[in-house]
Amino acid sequence: MLVRLLLTALLLGAATGCRRGPEVVYLTAFEGVTPAQVTMVQRAIGAFYGRSVRLLPVQRHRPASLCPVRHRHRARLVLEQLQALLPDSTDGKILALTTRDVEIEEGPRRPHWGVFGLANELGGNAGVVSTFRLQGRADRLRKVSLHEIGHLLSLPHCRSGLATCVMQDARGRGATVDRTRARLCADCRARLAW
Repeated sequence: MLVRLLLTALLLGAATGCRRGPEVVYLTAFEGVTPAQVTMVQRAIGAFYGRSVRLLPVQRHRPASLCPVRHRHRARLVLEQLQALLPDSTDGKILALTTRDVEIEEGPRRPHWGVFGLANELGGNAGVVSTFRLQGRADRLRKVSLHEIGHLLSLPHCRSGLATCVMQDARGRGATVDRTRARLCADCRARLAW
């Protein structure tokens, strides 16, 4: 009977997506980001999401990630570079900070759209936050970093209409980031998956 119960628990755990160990957030920075900025983001993520945040060595942007049109780094290529840094044995997430401008290429409507940050996908494993458009504001860096980690934890942009939820879509506007607080609304908190 005990063996049957243990086997049932094991099968249910596998079916519901239980993880073998705690996920970790890896944090890195590209050249030019200050140690104080890295420490602030590390502490903010650890306190907000209650997870271990491990630092990786400082990185250099690959020349191939630079867009020849706008001279911004293409986020997609930066995220690919970050994914290669994750240890093979982890189900962790990686976030990088950069001082360089970062863009997405979103078809003919917005071919070179500069962004504050980007996660590779909801529930993905890599994100980048650029200080370039944040006007040197530490509060914006903290909130955008928490926002991108939220995407890596499967949170979409907030649909509750609560302007202060950190998961609000900034749509490229610093004023939107300024209105948010370092907290999740009840709807986003309920969706949080990790």
